[in-house]
Formats: sequence, C-alpha cells, structure tokens
Amino acid sequence: MKKLLSIFIAAIMAVSMCAISALPAIAAPTVNSPVAPTLKDDSVITKVNGDNSQDITYKPSGTNANEITFTYDGEGDLTGWEDNLEALGLVAGTDYTAVKNSDGSYTITFITTKAIDTWNAGSVVVNALVDFEDDVTVEDVDDETTKKNSSSKSPKTGISSAAVAGTIALAGAGIAVVAAAKKKDAE
Repeated sequence: MKKLLSIFIAAIMAVSMCAISALPAIAAPTVNSPVAPTLKDDSVITKVNGDNSQDITYKPSGTNANEITFTYDGEGDLTGWEDNLEALGLVAGTDYTAVKNSDGSYTITFITTKAIDTWNAGSVVVNALVDFEDDVTVEDVDDETTKKNSSSKSPKTGISSAAVAGTIALAGAGIAVVAAAKKKDAE
C-alpha cells in the first residue's frame, strides 16, 4: 500500500511540475499578450528656429520607454522649445506632457497610444528657439550629424522566476515524500 501511495504521489508531483512549466503557454486562443506600444527611433523632425537641423540630440529615458529628452548642442543661446503636438490633435496633460528642464533640455512624455502612434508616424516636430550671434547662421550649424541613443530594450518574456521556484519546491517535496516512503518500506 505504501509503495502504491508513493508512486501515486510521485506521479502527481510529475504532472504538477509539467503543468507549472507549461502554464504560461496555456492561454485562450482569443487572448493576446498585452504589448505596450513604445516609441521608435528616428521618428522625429528636429529644427532650429524653424529650419531643419541636426544640432538637437534626443534619447529615451532609462526609466520610461515613452519619454524622450531633447538637448540642443549647437552654437548660439537656447531661448526655448516648441513642438507641434497640439497642432496634431494631442491634448497636453492627457496625451502627453512637455517640460523644459533646468539644464535647458526638453522632455516629452507620451501618455496615450494615440500620442505614441503620432510619434511613430514621424509627425512630431521639435523646434529649438536659438539666439545666434551675427556671424553664425543656421546653415553653418546644420553641418553636424545628429547624435542619438539607438539602444532598445525588449520586454522580459517567458516563465516567471516564481513559477521556476515553485517547480523546484514541488520537485523537492516529491523527492522527500518518495524518500520517506522508501525509508518506511525498508523498515
């Protein structure tokens, strides 16, 4: 009877281990995994005083994938920033937030999917307002190349560490039960 019980418990443990490791793959066929929309690189037009320019660098935030910070790297004194987000039908505070930082950089956080899709469509224009000295023109400033951060991170997928730990714990419990049953049978 004890051998039969230990075999039954071992079989239950084996089935449990297989079920836990396959659990993330068992989803209803109509359920899609949620994928948060993220910002694409090279989807913005940068300008200085209304003329296309490459003197503006931009990079995504390390903590928020939908936040971009723009920095002016050219000659002249930066006096402000403009964007065309409201002209594209986006609402400040609802679809996006835009903040001029204390270091002079400009950060836009895209909140809604509509705002992210607008960015990804290449419709967003960010314009740096710059006061140039008399001998510097925008054409002189346009000769530099755009510097950007092209790093990207993909979401973590696969089985969770909690499921792996649970599987290991179940396996250990199964081994302990089988070992205890064998020890009792031997006595």
